[in-house]
Amino acid sequence: MSEPLQLTCPLLNETRHLVDCLGYVDTNYASGDVAMQKLVKLQIEQQLAQMPPCDDAHYLAYLPPLNLKLDSREMKRVAAKVKLTSIDTNKYRVVPPAPSQLKKQSQEVQLEAWQQATDHAKVAIEYQQTKILNLEMQNKYGANRWKLQVGVLHGINERCKSELDDVRKQTDQVNMERKEEQLLNADKLQGLERKRNDLTLKTQWIQVPTPPLIPSPYLKRVKPNPIE
Repeated sequence: MSEPLQLTCPLLNETRHLVDCLGYVDTNYASGDVAMQKLVKLQIEQQLAQMPPCDDAHYLAYLPPLNLKLDSREMKRVAAKVKLTSIDTNKYRVVPPAPSQLKKQSQEVQLEAWQQATDHAKVAIEYQQTKILNLEMQNKYGANRWKLQVGVLHGINERCKSELDDVRKQTDQVNMERKEEQLLNADKLQGLERKRNDLTLKTQWIQVPTPPLIPSPYLKRVKPNPIE
């Protein structure tokens, strides 16, 4: 059997001694006893009020530092809630120059407009060629790449299942030992509880003041016997 699971969170290590419950013996809470449920809720609130406030830095101190390696400018943009600049897709469009750029314009302006349209056409052709190349590579290597990815994910899934089964076995073992220990001492605990209740009632009966005797005319005072 593998070793029991070790708690690494310091907050759990500090507060695990607060767990004090006999779930297999104290059945009046689960049976719907309203008075007991109110008492348990009150005790929980009292314990929570006595506990120190949770310190997030101390609570997560055992975790390794998180380094996402993000651009500081991008982080500032996200923090400022500034929208991302949209991508200019005009350079991927193959369109001739607008009529306003050709009519009643100088030859230099028309030449610049046609040069800009030609550059956009070259960019679009290059984009289509790159897209075709990517599709060919995907068709050639994509299946094997996805098979490898599925194999890796399957291995991770099996490992997680194995770890989950181990944790469940450890949990069942702890619950079984807890149940056996509580049921083994249930009779003793119930006997002690009955004894405590009897002693409490006896103490209350003793503490009740005795009412004074009311003199009755039918009672005569008995004189002590001088011989005795």
